[in-house]
Amino acid sequence: MKLSNIILEDYWTKFRPEAEKLEAEMRDTYNRDDIHVDIIQHSNGDHAMGKVSIRQKEDLRNGIYKNMKNFLTAKGFEITGGANFYDYDDDSYSYPSIKFEFAI
Repeated sequence: MKLSNIILEDYWTKFRPEAEKLEAEMRDTYNRDDIHVDIIQHSNGDHAMGKVSIRQKEDLRNGIYKNMKNFLTAKGFEITGGANFYDYDDDSYSYPSIKFEFAI
């Protein structure tokens, strides 16, 4: 890949419409306004990576967390990580999240 292609490619915003659509769908499905979705293209260009964050100051119930993972899997995403816990350490928050990826 040429350097000019790397510089011109916008890995961070290429999938913004898809992220916004998935976020809206999950907010509607789970009746929550604290769900946030980010999706970026991997630099090699053959897949994208995403993260669903549930910005609440407590862990999710396990059943809801598993249901959200199943929801993403049913959409064709491969679950690659995440954690169902909330943590705060003086200057940063860690919210329950689910990481996923998909082939482009």
